[in-house]
Amino acid sequence: MPLPNALPVRVLTVLAGVWMSGMVLGACSGPKSTGRSSEGGPGARIYYVQLRLTEDKGRATEALGRASRWWRERPPADRPPLVQGTSSSGRPVTITWKAPLYRVRLGPFATETQAEAVLDAARPAFPEAFVAPDRAAAAAQKR
Repeated sequence: MPLPNALPVRVLTVLAGVWMSGMVLGACSGPKSTGRSSEGGPGARIYYVQLRLTEDKGRATEALGRASRWWRERPPADRPPLVQGTSSSGRPVTITWKAPLYRVRLGPFATETQAEAVLDAARPAFPEAFVAPDRAAAAAQKR
């Protein structure tokens, strides 16, 4: 026969487990995106629209050409300004290589909102595109 006070101990044990799970999972959830500007100092976020991932350099180069034409054909009002001071700030479309893939990207943009707007416009031509956050300091070091 269980002791009369065993139920509260079980309840407290379950509650403590739930609380600890929340603490552990909450600590690992990563940074929250606010859509704010990247002008926050070291480690501030910038955003790219990643158009293509491929192991084939020829396919990456082909996607770069298509993306460059697509970007030039956009009305100036639909082209958010690029973040200055990064390795790709002078070119709106770039190829980067990080083993084992070539990445064809548009940007960098200062806010996630700007990148999402470009993504929405680019999706018909690049259906696999997505927004890829990066750190402004890391992008500047890639020069």
